[in-house]
Amino acid sequence: MTTPGSPKKSLLKRLNKPLASLKLAVFIILAIATLTAVGTIIEAKYDAYAAKKLVYDTWMMYTVMSLLVINLIAVMVDRLPWKRRHIAFVLAHIGIIILLLGASITMKFGLDGSMRVAIGDKNNFVQTGDTDLVVYSSFDGDRYSKTFESEVDFFTKPPTEQKPFEIPAVEGAIKVVDYKKYVLPARKVVADESGKAGAGLRFQIQNPNVNVIEWLVQRKSNSLETHNFGPAQVHLGPIPAKGQMKNEIYLSPEKGGLRYVVFYKESEKPGKKGFVKEGDAFDPGFKMGMQFRILRFLPSAVEDWDLQELEHPTPLTTSAVKIVFEGKEHWVLLNDMVKLFTNNAVYLLTYGNRRIDVGFPLTLKSFEVDRYQGTTRAMAYKSVVSVPGIENHMISMNEPLKYKGLTIYQASFQEENGQPVASIFSVNADPGRFLKYLGSLILVVGVVLLMWFKHLDFKIAKKSGDKE
Repeated sequence: MTTPGSPKKSLLKRLNKPLASLKLAVFIILAIATLTAVGTIIEAKYDAYAAKKLVYDTWMMYTVMSLLVINLIAVMVDRLPWKRRHIAFVLAHIGIIILLLGASITMKFGLDGSMRVAIGDKNNFVQTGDTDLVVYSSFDGDRYSKTFESEVDFFTKPPTEQKPFEIPAVEGAIKVVDYKKYVLPARKVVADESGKAGAGLRFQIQNPNVNVIEWLVQRKSNSLETHNFGPAQVHLGPIPAKGQMKNEIYLSPEKGGLRYVVFYKESEKPGKKGFVKEGDAFDPGFKMGMQFRILRFLPSAVEDWDLQELEHPTPLTTSAVKIVFEGKEHWVLLNDMVKLFTNNAVYLLTYGNRRIDVGFPLTLKSFEVDRYQGTTRAMAYKSVVSVPGIENHMISMNEPLKYKGLTIYQASFQEENGQPVASIFSVNADPGRFLKYLGSLILVVGVVLLMWFKHLDFKIAKKSGDKE
């Protein structure tokens, strides 16, 4: 047993003294205040993701928080043996430690992401802020298999020409050589020198009331790509034998140009037929005075991007990585993909936010939005959803759904042409919530007891003064 004056206890006191010092506590408080201030400035200047990556989710913050826990434990050890008047002090310190433990468990094992569900559709994947690089390969141009997957954090560790991020491939290596945090992308279509990609078509549909100029690019040869401009649909790909009782224009790539067939909503049988080359125009016969013109035709085409780099994010900016494969450069936007061709294989590379399967489908039955009178600004919105075992549950901005350890909040919605088309949910799993609540409760009890003991000390001191 260690006696009050024993050498072991004296050694413990000496070792514990600097950890329990007031100087260390002041340093920790100033460090937390400084980091919080820097994080707030970065979040105001950029966004919450930048603040998390540069301040809150860094070794600096973890080190300061670890020092705080060490200091709290050392201060309690310094007061040993505890007496009755130490109860409030000990409870307050234990409460803070438990609260920090709960927060660290949530940060390590929790889930915080978003889920987009179209009206009448379902989804079981949550998109998080973490980013992954995934490569699929195919040797027949049709069946793909995953050959590479890795978590990447290019925001804090961007690749360079000198230190690229390399992805092994059967033929050579795919290298990520650059990263841009905030870019404004503009789509462009370029000819594919390998000749293995699908065709690309830039067309114009024009009459006194309509002027549509668009690109259609086949994802692979013989695939069907569609653009719907309201009165009719334009398809690039194989021409069917029968129409869908709609106004449609089908264009099939051939040597030297495109074979076209026009279908009308009155019949399944083909209407107009013909062959056009780049620069040609024809009247599809929709009784609207329309002219269909071939502005550009590329027998083999791929999509690429013109990027304008910005210093600060906007609602239209995204991030992008530059890859080099077989001497060619490609920019890939966040949550986009690029196809890479060799003589023997096709690689499909995706760079995007991680998608996590929550283990059950969430179906969006209906969505309603209330707007401020006389404006298009949303005042309130709600979703009616179904999950296995629960039918027609309403989620609104203040009424989340709790299901299988997840809390699903109504976050926002997506609309097209003034009409909502999808609901956006925030999905949260907080495994450290109980510890955070428990720590907060113990902290509050400690503070209340501290105030109570101060009150008793004041009364005792007052009585002693009255007797004198």
